[in-house]
Amino acid sequence: MEEMQGMKKILLVGLLGCFIGELFANETLHQKREARHVPAGYSFVWADHFDGSVLNEANWFVGMRDPDTGDTIAGADGDYLLNKKYAGYVTKEDSFVQEGSLILRNQKRSYAGDSPVGAFEYTSGWVMSMHRVHFNKGYMEVRAKFPTGDKVWPAIWLVAEDLIWGPEWDLWEYFGDRKGVGSDIMGMHLMTGLWGKVKWNSDWLFGFDAQYDSDAWHIFGWEWTDDVATWWIDGNVVRTLRRDETKKPSAWPDESMYIVLNNGVRTLSPDETTVWPNDLEIDYIEVYQKEPELIY
Repeated sequence: MEEMQGMKKILLVGLLGCFIGELFANETLHQKREARHVPAGYSFVWADHFDGSVLNEANWFVGMRDPDTGDTIAGADGDYLLNKKYAGYVTKEDSFVQEGSLILRNQKRSYAGDSPVGAFEYTSGWVMSMHRVHFNKGYMEVRAKFPTGDKVWPAIWLVAEDLIWGPEWDLWEYFGDRKGVGSDIMGMHLMTGLWGKVKWNSDWLFGFDAQYDSDAWHIFGWEWTDDVATWWIDGNVVRTLRRDETKKPSAWPDESMYIVLNNGVRTLSPDETTVWPNDLEIDYIEVYQKEPELIY
């Protein structure tokens, strides 16, 4: 009897432990859901939480060229370099999933590139959703950590699915150093027009790392409607751009655009304070729309 009572106690303790564990897990999930800052009226349409062991090729590919169609991002100098403003040759080993996050890594190392052909002193991580995930207006949310240092140039941005450059939305574009603008700055821009005759509508958060601590996770939100674009960090508005305030209101983007996620090494910036390697780390990326029409 005593043995049975002991077994009952063990069973009860075990069940209680499972119950508490489930409550904790549900509470943690609830907290994660509550941490999102989706504006009212939006419905979930797509996400990548990077929970697998490898990059989901249904959503992304590494580099500038879509391996399925052969299409490249406009202006690419090769399959693994956008242009000479970037010093880092893009590699698959610098673009990977690890412990539930997408890691886009910059490394300082000698590398022999083959597209374009050349000797590089840096490598970088870069993925795009061209022809896989693209949308026209909505709310996009990313939980991320940005690297810092004078040489880094990470970004989260959108490019036109029709492969004509522009328009371009630079949702979050960090410069460790940019001559004429400053150091430790986060850019939030809209570019319209065709390359060579473009108009920029730019704004900056100065002292980004000093204000937000780049070593910490932050939720970066961005909304694109017919008339306004809004940027949030952790639920707080940091920029609003109205269509009628832009340099050319008639050029306000109204087309499907795909996602570019990249770490970068900026050719024209010094390399004095950067720690190598460094990572742009993304926990999740989600897209919501009022009238779901995302294509993927």
